[in-house]
Amino acid sequence: MLLPLGLLLLPAALVCAAPQLSMRNPKDVYTGPVRDGDFVKVDGTRLFVKDGPHYVTGFNYWACMNLAADDSTGGNYTRFISEMDIMAEYGVNHLRIMASSEGNPNGPQPFRMRPALLESPYHWNEDIFVGLDRCVAEAGKRGIRLTMTLNDEWHWSGGFSHIPYPPSWDLSLEPQPWGNYTTDGSFNDFTAFANRFYDLPEAQEIWQDHILKVINRVNTVNGKVYKDDATIMTWEVANEPQPVSQINIAGSLALVFNETDSVLSWIENSSKFIKKHAPKQLVTTGFEGKQGEEYFKAVHAFDSIDYACSHMWVQNWGVYDMLNTSAANLNNALEFARVFIANTSQWSLDLGKPVVLEEFGFPRDNWENVEAGEYLYSAKATTRNKDAYYSYVLGNVLNHWTYDKAYVGTMPWAFGGLWRPEPFVVNEFNMTWAGDPPHEAPGWYDVYSDDSVMDLVKEQTDNTTWLIEHGLGW
Repeated sequence: MLLPLGLLLLPAALVCAAPQLSMRNPKDVYTGPVRDGDFVKVDGTRLFVKDGPHYVTGFNYWACMNLAADDSTGGNYTRFISEMDIMAEYGVNHLRIMASSEGNPNGPQPFRMRPALLESPYHWNEDIFVGLDRCVAEAGKRGIRLTMTLNDEWHWSGGFSHIPYPPSWDLSLEPQPWGNYTTDGSFNDFTAFANRFYDLPEAQEIWQDHILKVINRVNTVNGKVYKDDATIMTWEVANEPQPVSQINIAGSLALVFNETDSVLSWIENSSKFIKKHAPKQLVTTGFEGKQGEEYFKAVHAFDSIDYACSHMWVQNWGVYDMLNTSAANLNNALEFARVFIANTSQWSLDLGKPVVLEEFGFPRDNWENVEAGEYLYSAKATTRNKDAYYSYVLGNVLNHWTYDKAYVGTMPWAFGGLWRPEPFVVNEFNMTWAGDPPHEAPGWYDVYSDDSVMDLVKEQTDNTTWLIEHGLGW
């Protein structure tokens, strides 16, 4: 039986239950700055650094490059440094961030990161690039490694739906499925629009040029070339690339598998391109896993993909209702998580590769905001259900690692840090840099610096360290 984090992962319990425990010297678990040349490696279904096993205790911090930029470019450097310190204090050792965003500065598209890194084909905003330099450098100082996401299915960063329009990125002449697709847009219409990207040679040329620009970037803070910096654990092909075929298996989130789907050849070709030019670092897909076993295995089977990843969204996928106070509602979410984690772990074992749960999120007890007449996603709501869900998911994934399954860590969505929706303030570019991206309600999935979830994250770190010191993961 898999128990929540705070109940299961006590050293006394694990001494009795976990396999092959033998005390190691605590100095074996290195927690200082990322050392030059200490790249994360894959061995079977485990991750390793020079000193031994590596378990990912992470967060999504997608807006890092914008937040770390100068205030005149929409950043908030003081907040950025404070939040990096907070995450390090709680034992966070990994961040998943955007290393791409696209869009004409004068473009009309709503729900998009502004300013963008790539403002038109082959033209970058150096101020935002400096922000990315700061993210990489400051993470390395704190022993925090990075997943660098190089593209996006969704329009909140520009992504697939932007790149196919050279040379001006004037999208006014094209059909615009830019609606807030989480509430009033068509998912299938948008993905059909965006996924034309896979098969357009000129779009691929623009994107591959961006990849080369990023991986060969010389960091203006520490002088390191990105592809030679061990702080960067992983290059991620894209955030949530979707299959072109969107025919669901009846009664399921899974899709009918199409072996000729363009997403497959695109992931294979793209991952090979990245591996060729950045061979010291790992590559993964950004794939969710909800599409089912066949798609999951197909996108992760390529030799150029080092490990699998999964995303799990119980509210977005209709499993959990954030305004339903019943115990059954929460239990549905926990049971879905149990099955989803078990399935994706087994599928990864079948491939002989590790897997990271690199996105999951959960709302606050927002029925309290409705009752109080507050903003629906106000930070004033408690987090009882959120804490229970996080405790279960973090504990479940760590159990899989403890008992030689495929999971090697988690990255919740997302760290909102010091930001709060009260008072609601935007910068001159109409950005909040909440934990939620521009197309979603600010405060929906944020984890704040003083949320009790942070204690669960710290407990995960402490328990992982204890396990490694006692011989687990080797």
